[in-house]
Amino acid sequence: MTDITIRQLEYFVAIADTGSVTGAATACHVTQAAVSTALAQLEGTVGARLAIRRPGHGIALTAEGVAVASHARGVLDGVSQVSAIVSEARGRLSGRLAIGVYRTLSTHTIPALIEWFATRHPDVQLQFIEGSGSFVQQELLAGRVQVAVIYRAQLIDGCEPTMLRRARRMAVMSPDHPLASEVQLSLPLLAEHPAIFLDEEPALQRTLAAFAAEGVEPLVPWRSSSVDAIQNVAGRGSAYSILMQTRSHSPEGRPLLFRALPGEALDNPVAAVLPRGVRPTALITEVLSAVREYWVATHAALNRDEASSRT
Repeated sequence: MTDITIRQLEYFVAIADTGSVTGAATACHVTQAAVSTALAQLEGTVGARLAIRRPGHGIALTAEGVAVASHARGVLDGVSQVSAIVSEARGRLSGRLAIGVYRTLSTHTIPALIEWFATRHPDVQLQFIEGSGSFVQQELLAGRVQVAVIYRAQLIDGCEPTMLRRARRMAVMSPDHPLASEVQLSLPLLAEHPAIFLDEEPALQRTLAAFAAEGVEPLVPWRSSSVDAIQNVAGRGSAYSILMQTRSHSPEGRPLLFRALPGEALDNPVAAVLPRGVRPTALITEVLSAVREYWVATHAALNRDEASSRT
């Protein structure tokens, strides 16, 4: 029996991820012929058809192919870990690190991680996959990323969180908003004014539920999946919103005011998640350190900006 090679597994996983020989060749920086040959050799070795070509529709994996792809990802991760262990023993980290990031956290997380690893561990190759909280955790459980950064409320079965930052949703508005000077802001007071809410689940559902728990229904003429757009609308004074991400100014440069709101339902910490029972590697530990340090620095800078605006 011919031995299965790491290269064959790498190309096959690329086929599974991209859905085509062309996509796999691009991802692996090789020719389509090389990918096709590797697939044929792998199928010959295992004695089963792993993928079916569909003209005009890419490649679909067979049941055997799905099983092989799942195990192949584990093998490739194991090989990557061997390299990381050797590098760690030599006093440096290296290897591939795939990180899933909830899309509204990308603005904060990705730049911080790139800078952290480029400065401290330049031999580590970072890859980011962005999407909904559920999507990046599914990628985690499928082995396509090694860690995911989400909000705790998005946690799904099979994943285990490590808290990175205590956070809660806050009301965001222009300093000129009618409620900006309100001593004790509340959801019933906000419900009387126009809002623009983040059109993402479970964030939207949790926000509406918090209002319902107070016996009121918010006035929501607009929704958006863009945090930047929401902050710009709030900065213009057109509406308030309820967001996790605090900043002193909107992307357009207008000042923003963030106000705390009562209620435990608004608590929603940032978390890094791993598959349940998986212990963090040295690379994952660096991810935790980088994101935690970023939030500490950001919180301090925001406090300085707020103090300056009051003087």
